Amino acid sequence: MDQYLQEYKEFLSSYRSGVTTAEDVGKMIAKMAQHYCDANNEYAEAEIKYNGIAASFEGTSDGSTGKPISSAKAKVLTDSTTESSEFIKKKRKVENIEQIIGSLKSLQKGLMAEQFNSSVM
Repeated sequence: MDQYLQEYKEFLSSYRSGVTTAEDVGKMIAKMAQHYCDANNEYAEAEIKYNGIAASFEGTSDGSTGKPISSAKAKVLTDSTTESSEFIKKKRKVENIEQIIGSLKSLQKGLMAEQFNSSVM
């Protein structure tokens, strides 16, 4: 399991026990932001590798006809590589972290509103 998921699960356990403050959520957002930066860098590296593989297929010729392979065939060949799999996984990781950060921001706003309302009464 990725570290960001483990940290988020631990955070959710703490939240369920009722001992989470808006400040705790803010700290978690900061942690996830760091994971986001790391994941985004990994995603960029995977995209570069994927594009390199795609470019190498574009320049080859079809063995049966001797003609350059079509873009569609090059895409199919590229998508069947391990670089494509890694590219997709890295993209999903970035998207997952974005979703977690969005959820945490909503939670933080809710906790801050709850704290404000309880202090006003």
